Amino acid sequence: MQIPAVLVARYTRLFRFYDRDGDGVHTLSGDFTPVAERINARWGDRSTPSPNLLQLLLDTYAHENSRRDSDGSGSVDLKEFIDSHGRVLTAFLASPGPARAFIGRAAGGFFDLLDLDRDGALELADLQAFAAAYDHPVDGIGANLDAMLAELGLPPGRLPRTAFLTLVEQYWFDPSPYAPGRRLFDGVPLPDGSHAP
Repeated sequence: MQIPAVLVARYTRLFRFYDRDGDGVHTLSGDFTPVAERINARWGDRSTPSPNLLQLLLDTYAHENSRRDSDGSGSVDLKEFIDSHGRVLTAFLASPGPARAFIGRAAGGFFDLLDLDRDGALELADLQAFAAAYDHPVDGIGANLDAMLAELGLPPGRLPRTAFLTLVEQYWFDPSPYAPGRRLFDGVPLPDGSHAP
């Protein structure tokens, strides 16, 4: 299946966002283990959504990296990353219902790990902490959050779980230039200075 160019651009931006160490590939040690440790540490003494949050994060990142690592090298390059999203896109188009259920479990589970006060909405600090875990600047996140919320007809400052899942689905699967989810990783400058695909 030919992936629409606009989605390739989004997947490329997402790849660069996840490439915490900027080496052009995703590895557990260079990109995801430090992020898992930071997300876990953010919970401090609070009760976490999982009895062993750090292990859950490490296992999740290991599974995702392994799923994308088509040549078994232990790292994921941009082509492997885009190809893996192409397979997910194909599955979504073939059977959107189960794909949406998967998004609810996977992205919804990640939402729970970011929602520190467990109130069912992500605040600016939650989103900033996520970007900071990947060593990205956070200054533009608030304006981008409010722009997405406005396009969804929601008040500024708080991203409810259902809206989050809508934005994730749009970012991954909706090539429309008008889908609010197209902005999901805007507002975070990447090492090359870019802000949006």
